[in-house]
Amino acid sequence: MTDDTTTYTAWQLARMAGCSDPDSDSSPGAQFLNNVESDVRERIGDNDGVWDDDYAGEIADSAVPVYTYQMWLTFVDLGAWTEDPSEIGADEQDMDRQGSACLYLIANRLAYALGEEFAAQQTDEEDA
Repeated sequence: MTDDTTTYTAWQLARMAGCSDPDSDSSPGAQFLNNVESDVRERIGDNDGVWDDDYAGEIADSAVPVYTYQMWLTFVDLGAWTEDPSEIGADEQDMDRQGSACLYLIANRLAYALGEEFAAQQTDEEDA
């Protein structure tokens, strides 16, 4: 498995996710991104280094804050207004669902990118 001491900064994670940089390394957006990274590492560890692309959606779904205030703080911190929630059929009449959908898209991209990277590292370690 990947070296657990090697972690990404919130800003590196933001670039991998294709969103705005969080305000600080302890802001709601940074915590959100760091939680996604942690969940990806845990999922790969629990599955003996194997990554399934379906894990990205599961991780993203559980990453989105359920409390409205926290969701909007995270949304603003990551500039999630640049996302298109209609990609996943978010109800355009419900702003909270749209906000959650935007964060889901960010988390899904990040989880997928990290999962692919960690799985490639695992393969490289096995080949060495």
